[in-house]
Amino acid sequence: MIKLTLKKVCLLALFVLLITGINAPPAMAHASLIRSEPADSASLTDPPQEVRLWFNESISARFSSAQLLDVNAQPVEITHIQVDPTDPTLMILTLPRLSPGMYSIRWKVLSETDGHFTQGFVVFGVGADTDFSKVTPPRAEVALPWAEALIRWFNFGGLLALVGSVGVAYLVLGPGSSAAAAIANLHQSARQRVLVLALGCGGLALLVGFGLLLWQIGSLLETLPTGVSTWAVSWQLLSQTRWGFLWLARQGVLLAVLWLLHRQHRALAAGTLRFSPFALLLSLLLLALLAIQAFSGHAAALARHATLAVLTDVLHLLAASLWVGGLLALAVGLLPLILRRDDSVLLIRAGWGPFSRLAVLSVGLLLATGLYNTGRQVASIDALITNIYGQILLGKMGLMLLAGLFGLINSMLLHPGLIAPLARWLRRPPGWTPLPVTRFPALVLAEITVGLAAIFATGLITASPQARGPEYEVSPAEIPVIANQSVDDMLITFAAKPNRPGQNVFAVRAVSTRRPPPADVLRVILRFTFAGDDLGSTTAVDAIEIEPGLYQAGGRQLSLAGSWQVQVAVRRRGVEDSVAHFNWVVAPPGAARPVVISNRALEPVLTILAASLLLLLPLGSAGVWLFRRRVSDEFYGQEAAHSAGVERYAN
Repeated sequence: MIKLTLKKVCLLALFVLLITGINAPPAMAHASLIRSEPADSASLTDPPQEVRLWFNESISARFSSAQLLDVNAQPVEITHIQVDPTDPTLMILTLPRLSPGMYSIRWKVLSETDGHFTQGFVVFGVGADTDFSKVTPPRAEVALPWAEALIRWFNFGGLLALVGSVGVAYLVLGPGSSAAAAIANLHQSARQRVLVLALGCGGLALLVGFGLLLWQIGSLLETLPTGVSTWAVSWQLLSQTRWGFLWLARQGVLLAVLWLLHRQHRALAAGTLRFSPFALLLSLLLLALLAIQAFSGHAAALARHATLAVLTDVLHLLAASLWVGGLLALAVGLLPLILRRDDSVLLIRAGWGPFSRLAVLSVGLLLATGLYNTGRQVASIDALITNIYGQILLGKMGLMLLAGLFGLINSMLLHPGLIAPLARWLRRPPGWTPLPVTRFPALVLAEITVGLAAIFATGLITASPQARGPEYEVSPAEIPVIANQSVDDMLITFAAKPNRPGQNVFAVRAVSTRRPPPADVLRVILRFTFAGDDLGSTTAVDAIEIEPGLYQAGGRQLSLAGSWQVQVAVRRRGVEDSVAHFNWVVAPPGAARPVVISNRALEPVLTILAASLLLLLPLGSAGVWLFRRRVSDEFYGQEAAHSAGVERYAN
């Protein structure tokens, strides 16, 4: 028999967290630079009048800055810095007249989505004699934010325990629960404990909110000149940033929740607790609280289907609350009573029996929404195993599986009929369980401990950058040099150099294979469509003939790294256009990452799996309920027959 102690479980959970976080590579912050004009490491003949920096998230105009440095790391005054009012992802720097030489721009921006800072640099040269090796800008990397992750752990833990406590108070221990008359008073006492826990968790979440505010203000003050008023920074943060609006909404909702919980606790003490408009309002406020948390996370920063991603995140938080937070609430409400009574088995089954049905639904919903979120936040298998975000996510998955294993063992102890087929196969007597029921409290504490460790992993994940981007989706073998296609009687060839985000030169060779050609070429039109996130309408440019059959164009149409659809239309007099379609891949900045396992996108596969699981969840839950009822009836029938046989033998 397995000897399980809470100490061993805590050590195991700590070990899983350590192997996902120790010696982790440095992590960049969340709003990353996706392209710039001029491009990084560009050599320019004429000095630029302005620099444009595009980011993957909206940035704050108030708390974003940039510094221009020459080759000797001496600052050069920038004429003007602004965030484009029509495009909050674009920072525009107006430059003075620059003399020939090497320059670097160090930027630091605040993400409007999740309130994280990101910093980095862009290097460019002016004039023919440019040596990029002379410029050594400061590193833009930061260590994994353990302190921030700890604050976020308290934040997630408080919110999940708050929602779970209210769910247990009304759905498991509420006035409509099927508790026996002998333990009805004990349920009343347990509900009172659970509501007190909800009040405590709500107060903790409120205090943690102020801790998050202080942390954010401190991070802002580090980026601003010395002597800036803390009160002025606080006011601007709360009144002029998206993060501040969400923070105010969060704290306001928490205050309303605490007021309603206080009323419900007084009603319970007076013996009048029931489902009422106040309970409905409390539920809606808790859902709003989870929605605010989702809008503050990575899901809101996605360019495609952000609303669906946020809704999925809300469901994910709700499922985690009802499972982990509800389990904690049930333990606080019932375990002190169980440990003091001889008829603990009756109390355990009366409390955890209804909760197990809620837990099964929550685990299924948690798995489905987790699969979808993983597909949206992690680009590929390579990103999952090489990026710190993916590594922590794998650790969190391992912890949740371990918690699920403890939950399964607990279900077997509560419902011996579930293990009756295994007992028959092992030739065990009716009522056999892998562990005695007396181990149930220890198993519950183990499940809670592992669940809290998984919540800490969630804090680490939300404090780390997502594992997505073209560097995880593009392999060196996929980057083309030239592409050909035969359309009608035309042989069309396309090439782009340097095939990097930003300025490129496009070369098209269009030659008829028929002699003589049926008609002269009038125009060659290039159309570019990004295959990833929606960038708006397709851009087009006309190519100019530079020699017979060879056409050239230039521009910034290939603005992002990743997959593109390039359409080359050859227009001739009196002949229908010959149109070639090329799947083109633009190389990401820097050296391409080698493929470790696979760089195929995870999102399509995981989205299908998540949708299938959601569709099967009601059927699966009904099947589990019917199976458990059938085997329980069979088990209890066998147990009664066995007891009657033993009694006849004794007589």
